[in-house]
Amino acid sequence: MSDILLDTLVSSLDSDSQKYLENDSQVRQQSEAFLLELLINDDLLSTDIYTTTTTTNTTSKEHKPTLIEVIAELELRQRQINVELASFTNENKDLIIEISSDLNTVDSTIKNDYDHELSAMLNVLEGGLPSKFQVSINEKLTNSIKSSNTILSNIDSVLDFLELPALCKLCILQGNYLESIEISILVQALIIRFPKLVIFQKIHEQVVAELRLMVKGLIKLLNTNLRQNSILKIFQILNKLQGDPSIGFYGSSDENGQKTSSTKDKSNNDKFLKIIYLHARFKFIVNELSNLKPLIKFNKLTYLKRFIEIYREFLFNSLSIYFAIFNPTSSNTHLESPEDKLLVNQFIRNLANILSEEVKRYLPDILSPNDADDEDEFDVQSRKDGLILQITYLCKSLSKYNVDFEAIMVSKLGFGVDSLITEEDWLRNLAKVKKFRQ
Repeated sequence: MSDILLDTLVSSLDSDSQKYLENDSQVRQQSEAFLLELLINDDLLSTDIYTTTTTTNTTSKEHKPTLIEVIAELELRQRQINVELASFTNENKDLIIEISSDLNTVDSTIKNDYDHELSAMLNVLEGGLPSKFQVSINEKLTNSIKSSNTILSNIDSVLDFLELPALCKLCILQGNYLESIEISILVQALIIRFPKLVIFQKIHEQVVAELRLMVKGLIKLLNTNLRQNSILKIFQILNKLQGDPSIGFYGSSDENGQKTSSTKDKSNNDKFLKIIYLHARFKFIVNELSNLKPLIKFNKLTYLKRFIEIYREFLFNSLSIYFAIFNPTSSNTHLESPEDKLLVNQFIRNLANILSEEVKRYLPDILSPNDADDEDEFDVQSRKDGLILQITYLCKSLSKYNVDFEAIMVSKLGFGVDSLITEEDWLRNLAKVKKFRQ
């Protein structure tokens, strides 16, 4: 019955609704079920008007809406939905217009331009690219890409090379100077192997900058009170850097910046090292002497004695280290080369001049009778002989190295009649030294 009714009602629907019911079996079944429920429901088809005063035999049952009431409620709900839809449409009319315009544009593009663009692409793919779109192969770019790929594939090794300057600096800060030199040698080997790579040249410049700071620090360190082993180690390091023009403190290079190792250059480098050593030890001894200045206010004799003791300690030690550094294989302690004689004698002469000036300045005050009223001539002569004896011991200790310290002191202090130290005073104390040595 319900399917007959549904077929009858379908004919009055529009074509889209008819196709929808024919194609969707689930909607058709729901429609037939609704019509069947409508046919068998007496209350739904009732035309009685429901009021609150209406009484029936089944007053205990709830009132069920009739068909008219259901239609009325549906129409009311439809009107509410229409009002809400109209309000929403009015509020968003600009957006709806824009979206509608965009959709129309897209629809027009697809319908009109799609086929044309598709056919053009097919023609290009079938016939090949025009000459204006063909790009010639750039060999330099290709090689650069290959080189970049090689670098990227070995990026860990590249990063290790880039850390060499920082590693060199760390070695210097920790006192591992020989290791820093080995890093410099490694970088130089890389430059020789890959002369066209700028990165290795940059790394070498940074390593050289660190080595220059190291050399300056080591030279300043020579001005302090170092042990012999420390001084020998410093000059071993400086000697390893000998002839490297990139360090810049000595050495020579050719027009291409390569090191030269001629005999003349080696001699010049050795001379430079000798000058560095003697200059550093001279500054150190002078600094030690300056620390004695406060003693002058209290006891000038003590000042001069300590002055001479510093000479005996550090001057002899400086000469022994000089021979250990620059004549390590020779058992002879005499200066043989004219260069050594010139440098060492200049070093000795400068220190002897300082000592003689201090003796001339303060010895008259020490020998003056105004220093103490209860002192006799014997006490004054005793102080004088004690000072001369110290100078004599100093001269004899330095004679081992065949330097003219005694001759310089004699010429500076003089043995004249008016001089502070007479020839008799000197010979008397010289005899004491010879007696003690025997």
